[in-house]
Amino acid sequence: MSKKETNFIRFAVIGLMSTILHADTNVALLHSVDSNAQIRLSYQNIPFVCKPAGIIPLETMALQAPDSQECQTRIDAYYRSHPSDRYYGAQRLHRQQTYHFKMIKEGCVLYGNGPESYSEMLLRKGLALIDPLFDNPEWNARLRRAQKGAEIQKKGLHDSQIRVLCIKEEK
Repeated sequence: MSKKETNFIRFAVIGLMSTILHADTNVALLHSVDSNAQIRLSYQNIPFVCKPAGIIPLETMALQAPDSQECQTRIDAYYRSHPSDRYYGAQRLHRQQTYHFKMIKEGCVLYGNGPESYSEMLLRKGLALIDPLFDNPEWNARLRRAQKGAEIQKKGLHDSQIRVLCIKEEK
């Protein structure tokens, strides 16, 4: 075998191995952050909307609340007292920058801070709760750990009446 053939085979094997190792994670370009609950990206020049997987952000809670008007009033009051939290996603993620993402059945996992996903970032800040219908063994423990940290430090909605008003607790 010639030296060129040997090098070609080496590069082909390395390329195949790296493709297999990174097959489920892709890179997308961030276009805009509409809210903490919705991000616009493009993958291979195809635009799509990424909604964080496994969580219920504050923006979505009011739509699902038993008393949506009172819930929305409390969320608005929280955002008035913490204006930077309303635009948390826009502050942490930067337009025209690429981010790794993974599509799972329950939504989109966007890696916004190294190995930490955007869902974990929102939970850790207290701007979301874990969706009770979400059941993904790969992500359950990570999301619970992030939410527990916000509960202990009384961040975001854990320091207000939002959880009581906006989430219907099953007994």
